[in-house]
Amino acid sequence: MSKAIETRGLTKTYGVTPAVKNLNLEVEKGSIFGFLGPNGAGKTTTIKMLLGLLIPTEGTATILGLDTKKDHLKLRQKIGYVPETASLYPYLTVQEHLDLIKSLHKTWNETLINRYLDIFNLPKKQKADQLSKGMQTQLALLLALGHQPELLILDEPTAGLDPIMRREFLQTIISEATQNNQTVFLSSHVLSEVERIADTIGIIKHGELVLTRPVDELKTEEKKIRVVFQGDAPKHILNHPGVIKVEQEKRSYLLTVNSNLEEILVAIEKTKPFAVDILDLNLEEIFFEYTKTEGRLLR
Repeated sequence: MSKAIETRGLTKTYGVTPAVKNLNLEVEKGSIFGFLGPNGAGKTTTIKMLLGLLIPTEGTATILGLDTKKDHLKLRQKIGYVPETASLYPYLTVQEHLDLIKSLHKTWNETLINRYLDIFNLPKKQKADQLSKGMQTQLALLLALGHQPELLILDEPTAGLDPIMRREFLQTIISEATQNNQTVFLSSHVLSEVERIADTIGIIKHGELVLTRPVDELKTEEKKIRVVFQGDAPKHILNHPGVIKVEQEKRSYLLTVNSNLEEILVAIEKTKPFAVDILDLNLEEIFFEYTKTEGRLLR
């Protein structure tokens, strides 16, 4: 599968402070990619470099095979962007916004626009500053979808929306992406929503990519194993490749595993333990393991 986004050594430094460091990221065409990280991790800086709004200090980025620095004008026709805070003109009406953005693009799907105007119940003649937060976000999404972009980039788009509005917003994205084979690059703090719609996850911490993996693989491989050994815990199990963290409470050990699950379970069974329990992890728990301040390896 070809790449919708590909970065190599992408870096942005402010003075001596790196906001993004040596980012090597690949996003497959047609995927829904969840880009996660704590506040200040470098998510928005990365997105702005992808959009050509920030010039990288080092490294390269290509979108749909085009260089983000050299081909930014061409890319405007291929990318739809929804920021955390909708960038609207307060005294323009909904229809005037649509007419303005339509004039900037070579293609425009009027049927799609009218369908979602009805679904969202957006009043065409109402000015942007008279719209609710939810309606402003819906209008921003329409402005991004109208020219049917190949790539939709969303930076915390549901911030401040109530749960019902967030669900409707994401269902719209999934529906359009599925029908039009669009790629979606989504940054969000609402991990339960990302887990529900994304097929691949990337986690960034302190400007560095610490994980990129399909969601199905994450759920299969990322586990906790609670085990009570008959004697002392065997070192070859505690140090087995894929065991990334060990916690001990009396005779019980809690192993956090991110790969080689079957091999580790076989090795544990050979010791004839008193008890073994495999615990599933949700995306929030996995995210915490990769982003918490303390180191992950506790031997």
